[in-house]
Amino acid sequence: MFRADRGPNSNKTLIIEAVTPSLFDLPLRLGDAASLASILLDLPVTPKPVTDDLRNRAAARAASLNFDAMVPVYASLERDPVHPSAYYICVDGVDGQRLLLRAAPATSPSSGLFPKAILIGRTFLGRHEAVLNAIPFSPHDGERIRTFSEQVNRQFLPKPFGSRPVVVVRSEAPHEQFPSVFEAFRRQWKANGQNMACFGLSEGQDPESFYLATVWAAIRSGWREGYTLTAPGERMPLIPGLKLRPYETGISAVREVSLKRELALEDILNILATE
Repeated sequence: MFRADRGPNSNKTLIIEAVTPSLFDLPLRLGDAASLASILLDLPVTPKPVTDDLRNRAAARAASLNFDAMVPVYASLERDPVHPSAYYICVDGVDGQRLLLRAAPATSPSSGLFPKAILIGRTFLGRHEAVLNAIPFSPHDGERIRTFSEQVNRQFLPKPFGSRPVVVVRSEAPHEQFPSVFEAFRRQWKANGQNMACFGLSEGQDPESFYLATVWAAIRSGWREGYTLTAPGERMPLIPGLKLRPYETGISAVREVSLKRELALEDILNILATE
């Protein structure tokens, strides 16, 4: 609301109300995004990739924050490959919306990777202004998943394992369960140094949707240690827009697991922990 005197000879005052969109119409609350950005933008600016040490440091510093309607996924934290002072992180926003938050200094150019980002706001963090944007990032946002995995960090892409022994996991609901499966593989990898991560396409599943759900789960989980994909039959399925076929055959499977849709995280962890 603004007040403006109409002149020295008038005893009336003009009141103008400025109408702005409600913050509750946005997928993230500005206060939540700004609180997290204050930590992210305080990290060292370097062209080098973000390390797990920096991710853990950011998570530890943010542990005391009380977010109103946001859940950050710290393992997903990455730098903008073009503007190293800017960061991307997966978050769950208002009503559980799956998003990427981009936090950048106001002096940093906007992202060319995700041109239709939603402006959450510009705000001062201390003496420096920051720009905060949200990008829809669900398992069904194929173009954005490919952009992130192919241009932000290619470590999230599947790769051939050759004759390395693997545990093949299939699921009726890949986008719901594969983040938990990656967590199970992470625990196994930390316990014995073995990476046996393999995801299997089931008969009748759409290869492209399965591929995107798996890559999305790797990004959300922060799994950068590599994994492979396999498909039934001798002919590997094609996926439009991909130069290489991400599925391989003739893998050395030491175990195969099929997950039912209703299984929870602890159930999945227990199943994959069973020898």
